Amino acid sequence: YCFLKPMLFVNVSTPERKKTYLLNWLSAHPLWISQVDIGPPLRFLSPQMWRDFLNTIDTDPLPSTKTALTKLAMWDILGEAIINLAQGLAGAPQDITWQGMQGSITLVPISSLSDPPLPFMQSLLWELYELNFCYELYMLDRALIPDHWTASNEEQLTHQSLLYGIFPSASGPVMWSESLPCHPCELGLCTTDMPTSLPYFSNFCQLLSAWPGAPACLQSPIELKGWDNMEVYKVFSLACHFYVQTAFDFLGQQPSLPH
Repeated sequence: YCFLKPMLFVNVSTPERKKTYLLNWLSAHPLWISQVDIGPPLRFLSPQMWRDFLNTIDTDPLPSTKTALTKLAMWDILGEAIINLAQGLAGAPQDITWQGMQGSITLVPISSLSDPPLPFMQSLLWELYELNFCYELYMLDRALIPDHWTASNEEQLTHQSLLYGIFPSASGPVMWSESLPCHPCELGLCTTDMPTSLPYFSNFCQLLSAWPGAPACLQSPIELKGWDNMEVYKVFSLACHFYVQTAFDFLGQQPSLPH
């Protein structure tokens, strides 16, 4: 997985462990996201590796055991800088920064992470769902229509712009540097107002229309007809079903979806 699954923060056995999990992710996630965007590794962590990472990876050398080999594999994927940033509660500062829902960087007290405030957890989980969806969509697109990513630089840029246009601010994978949305109209595909969500949805359909087996209706421009949005909702439902089924067939698991 390019990013850890949000459920890892939900099924945590003790408050102290939750604090460690959250602290390690908050400490490392800006560098990891930037690293993935600039030069993605050839391999990513398994769910168990992500759990081990959140639980803190011991930097001391281990004998040649299965545990040691797993640790070395994680070290190779994440890099030394990421590992050193996520060293749990030992030597942790009193506060850590987080890009809040109101467009400002806030300080989160480490002591609060064992029972974190609901708005903070909502924003953190929302970002993880968005990041997972963004990167799964990106990787599926590269795998299913590789010609679009090996064409001329201009064609690649056009296709990349289409992909990023599915997300608010067209920020794509570097959304961690953007302010998290504080208004419903900034939720992109999740916006409940159809005229506001239509540009994002149109880009989504246009991207999917090039995938093998895509429904023919995705190739036609999508337009609102007065106040009757039923046709748009039908296309939206068809596009979502096609995406979920294609992603499941390719990934072998349910894809991450924006909330």
